[in-house]
Amino acid sequence: MWEISHQTVVAAAHKLRHAPGDGERLHGHNWRIRATVEANRLAEAGWVVDFYRVGKLLREIVEPYEHVFLNDVAPFDTLNPTAENLAQVVAEALATQLDDSRVRVVRVDVWESDDCRATFYR
Repeated sequence: MWEISHQTVVAAAHKLRHAPGDGERLHGHNWRIRATVEANRLAEAGWVVDFYRVGKLLREIVEPYEHVFLNDVAPFDTLNPTAENLAQVVAEALATQLDDSRVRVVRVDVWESDDCRATFYR
């Protein structure tokens, strides 16, 4: 089994719902988002997936969240824009692009700061 990761950063603001205190106030983060992909065998080229492809797809998925108020952007207009939910949304979107009989998106980590990280496992 092999595993690779690629990450990107998105600057976005949000207001948490159902979170009394600071979380309910408008605030922003430089969200660091890392996707991890595994393969049960290597491709003919000798890789899990080309890093460039993973990075390009990851960036395309998160680009709508760049420099916006997440609460105004689907699915976070109805889904609470937590790091946990962001990790799941990114993981599922990336899986639709990459998953096959050889390759699988296995996790997405989202840091909203150096000290706070959420992980979604698939």
